[in-house]
Amino acid sequence: MNTDMTEVQKKQRASLYRKRGRSNKDLTNTIMNRRKLTQNKRIANERDNRIGLVLSIHHAEGIDNPSNYPSVFNRNYCVLFWVYPDDQLATEFVSGSPDLAWNQKYCIELDESRDCRFLHVEVLRCGSSSESSPGTSNGMRLVGRAKIPLPDLSGKTEGRYGLVRLEEDGYKAEGHITLSMKLIKIDQS
Repeated sequence: MNTDMTEVQKKQRASLYRKRGRSNKDLTNTIMNRRKLTQNKRIANERDNRIGLVLSIHHAEGIDNPSNYPSVFNRNYCVLFWVYPDDQLATEFVSGSPDLAWNQKYCIELDESRDCRFLHVEVLRCGSSSESSPGTSNGMRLVGRAKIPLPDLSGKTEGRYGLVRLEEDGYKAEGHITLSMKLIKIDQS
């Protein structure tokens, strides 16, 4: 309540309260409830602003170069990608080597309560080869991976990112993937 009110203003306010059938205390509670309601709406609106990652996977180069991997005869590839390990997505398969093109676009809704700082990308080869190591039981073999920081909200990142490949004696830098990312607010309507 404003302590700088004149006596006339205080009488006018008291008269208004009586006409409305409310006491000073009732009116104060009403004002406080309205403030809480407004504050709750603002909090709900902030929660309703969901964030999405718009990801465009363009192409990769230097993957399974035939001069380095002559025994690889099935050259079908996809990109497995995720922000959360339990929510992995994949591109369609494309053929070729050492340069591949997907040109596919995705939107991934982010959960701000979880760690969402990086995009994880893996380029996988599908099928068999006469290489001595068998790969995986499902016929997929990891041929390159990267961990890429997500852009800031309303920011955009576009670039060529180096891939690393797991070899018997450790990791080897080999190939690149080109992609773009942008964080956006997802409209609720």
